[in-house]
Amino acid sequence: MSIRMNGYLESKDRKRRAPVYTMDNGKICVSICSYGGYITSLQVPDRNGTCGDIALGFDNLDDYERTTFAPCGIVGRYANRIKNGRFLIGGKEIQVARNDGFHHLHGGKKGFHRYMWNPSVCMDDSGQEYVRLERLSPDGEEGFPGNLSVSVHFALNKQNELSIRFLAVSDRDTVCSLSNHMALNLDACRSSTCLDHRLKIYGSSFAPAGDDGIPTGQVLSTSHTNMDLGTEQPIGTQIDMPSAFTETFGGYDHNWFLDGGTHLKPCLLLTHPGSGRTLECFTTMPCVHVYTANSLNGSETGKYGVTYKRHCALFTETQYAPDSVNHPEWAQPFLKAGELYDHTTVYRFSSPCLTEGS
Repeated sequence: MSIRMNGYLESKDRKRRAPVYTMDNGKICVSICSYGGYITSLQVPDRNGTCGDIALGFDNLDDYERTTFAPCGIVGRYANRIKNGRFLIGGKEIQVARNDGFHHLHGGKKGFHRYMWNPSVCMDDSGQEYVRLERLSPDGEEGFPGNLSVSVHFALNKQNELSIRFLAVSDRDTVCSLSNHMALNLDACRSSTCLDHRLKIYGSSFAPAGDDGIPTGQVLSTSHTNMDLGTEQPIGTQIDMPSAFTETFGGYDHNWFLDGGTHLKPCLLLTHPGSGRTLECFTTMPCVHVYTANSLNGSETGKYGVTYKRHCALFTETQYAPDSVNHPEWAQPFLKAGELYDHTTVYRFSSPCLTEGS
């Protein structure tokens, strides 16, 4: 497995650029940019051995800087929404940036996906190399308390597993919920939608949300609803079912509570019958948010000249539940001063070609 700094993501005028690191295990290839921690390319072979880039993204730095949906970037200091941007720490009310109507979303007006990170190539105790991105989120950034030192480790192994490990420590009590805003189309982003993909989620309960995307506070069983993805289901068929849960959003934009404990556990399974590509996701996080790109309207054009329209990809965020800071009955993202935040999400890729070559 090799890691190399193989160029830069440049602005259109070539006056600004960000280093790009590529990990290659001889079967799949992943590129990571120091700006926003974006996965700018994820090359996976189909059943015939033809590699295709399954990650949404852009050709230049300008488009990443102005994008509204951060495809495959690092989101934080708090992934997803906080109602009214308010919560309590130690009895004191904290007001953070409100950048989604009245609410906070994905770190605020300038979330982690809009910063240049410090990159390096490191080696773990087993001798495996990985790409490390680091930044200091200063006390008061977007209203969050504490100087938060963050390190994100990207590693690719011979089993075609991309692992993303999030580490953080703060000098004050704060909240921390970090994620990658993974946006994938397993048909190498050539298919117009993700509706022909099949999805399984290892979670038997979910959080219904209001029109503004804020959870109502209920936790409902997925049974007898189109939120039941305990077995693989075609995404298009599921969201076409009459359902008050998905009709509001035009698809999935929901949080599932994952079954299992705090260890690395199955999260979801995504397959594309046409290409033969499969994604398995595992995580230590308590929840996953799934979004079927319901609000993309063709106003942004990505790599290969592909226009990003409604349902063009499946977005997955492993995370704490949206607005969990205001629901003490749910797993909590509070991080005490000096304690280590340590969560990992693993994406395992396969296809008949990869299986034959293993």
